[in-house]
Amino acid sequence: MERPPSSLANAFRCIHRCSPATLRPERSRARSRRCHGVITSLTWICLGIALGAGMGGAALAQGADRSVPPVGEFERLLFLASADTPLHQEVFEGLSGALPPDRQAIFTAVDAPDAALWMQSADCNRCLVITSGTRALESAQWQMRKARVLSITLPRLSHEQIMADQEADPRFAAIFIDIPLERRLEMVRRHVPALNRFAIVQSPGFGTTGDEANLREKDDPQALQRFAAENDDDLIPTFIRASRAADAIVTVPDRRIYNPRTIVSIMMTTYRQRTPLIGHSEALHRAGALMSIHSPPSALGHEAGRFIQSLRGPADWKPIRRHTGVHQVSINHQVARSLRITVEDP
Repeated sequence: MERPPSSLANAFRCIHRCSPATLRPERSRARSRRCHGVITSLTWICLGIALGAGMGGAALAQGADRSVPPVGEFERLLFLASADTPLHQEVFEGLSGALPPDRQAIFTAVDAPDAALWMQSADCNRCLVITSGTRALESAQWQMRKARVLSITLPRLSHEQIMADQEADPRFAAIFIDIPLERRLEMVRRHVPALNRFAIVQSPGFGTTGDEANLREKDDPQALQRFAAENDDDLIPTFIRASRAADAIVTVPDRRIYNPRTIVSIMMTTYRQRTPLIGHSEALHRAGALMSIHSPPSALGHEAGRFIQSLRGPADWKPIRRHTGVHQVSINHQVARSLRITVEDP
């Protein structure tokens, strides 16, 4: 079993003292500002020395080794975020809260100045990289050859598209952020029994089916109908058609349909049609969806931390690919009153 050079171990120890992972959540923001310069300097100096001593060649070794040795204890944990934003910071805080003090991860983002060095230093057979978001997984997929990778905070479809050429690679595991449609509809019916017919508006090519004439997915419930908006000019007419065919419109993580540029028009159109939206995120709940069924960022991080904790001891690495087991139902009672919809609390 490979052991890290002492210079690299010392580098991790000296940087860890100023890492956000070692800070209490309530102090992390203030101390992060004071430590920012220290972290960057120590990263480049300490890791530069370690890589110069011979770690660089091993970390950048070409050719993926698909053999997976027993897990035991991970020597290094790296949290790679798609961006240094509040969402990914909240996921990281949830992860940190689920891990013991002596097994904390180091936080970095794809565009951070020191991200490349962190990824090089954490690319070993006994390293674990937790990616948060699609960009982070893309970076890890192309740049990391040895580390195990646990992907969170991304939908199943995005993961499948990114991993199309490495679907069977046992180094990669994932916990998908999206909740299966059938499960979402069951929760909707429990709260609003009057809603029986549902529609999805999506862009062409969204989903896994290749048949543009029949948008239906293999796992779609019978009470669900899909509509495709061909372009921006077709967006509002498509929502009108969907509203007339369904009791509610279920949103999906399709950025070509649901984005800051279109959301106001979508909300106004569906409201005029008296057709509520069932959102998939907290942002859509705030924007005016009747109900949103989503996974809070901190809960996603905590769930990932518990999975990592389950790998301690004799258990081996598990290349799982499953949906999140946590969710939150947010109800907009003001919208319910405006649309005269009765919402029950089961």
